[in-house]
Amino acid sequence: MKVVLIDRGCWSFIIGEDKPCPEQATEKEKFEYDWRKQKCYTTIYQGIKRKFPPLIRHTTDGKEAWNILKSNFEPTSKARLAVLIDVFFELKFNPEEETIGIFCKRVDEKKTQVKEAGFEIPELLIALQLIRSLPAEYDHLVQTLYRLKDEEFNHREVEKQLVNEAGRIQLKQKDLNLDYTENSNFSKQREMGRSYVGGN
Repeated sequence: MKVVLIDRGCWSFIIGEDKPCPEQATEKEKFEYDWRKQKCYTTIYQGIKRKFPPLIRHTTDGKEAWNILKSNFEPTSKARLAVLIDVFFELKFNPEEETIGIFCKRVDEKKTQVKEAGFEIPELLIALQLIRSLPAEYDHLVQTLYRLKDEEFNHREVEKQLVNEAGRIQLKQKDLNLDYTENSNFSKQREMGRSYVGGN
């Protein structure tokens, strides 16, 4: 549902970024604001299963409707929190299926889910989670990151360094593949030259 709301420009109402129109706004601006606000509620209403609209029928406010649904389907119980924390610490980077950027995004999403359930994971643990299960080619960078000052060792800085390192690794791999291809072509040309000379 969140993806639908973002795609249709409604998420800003849910998180409170879209402030009400000021009194001095033009009629057109007021109309457009009201239309977007109604679209937010309509998107939520149409996006839920048929048995759930009674939960939000008493309101026409998208933010209120979202919060009602959230409280019904995302309880902030200790059991749910424990599951979310377990899922966060089980995250592992899989280079065959994702880029390092996608992995960092997955860690960030799970961190946000834990926060929404009522607990904020310390910055240090988020940064450590990003680097604890990386392939061997990241070992040098990991050792460098461990030497950062405490105030620099945060998940944003670690993420930035990982993305840069992934680019460097990818470039190095391309260079190795190019060298191999050039050497292979050179060897074939030499063989062809020998065959030609031998044929005379």
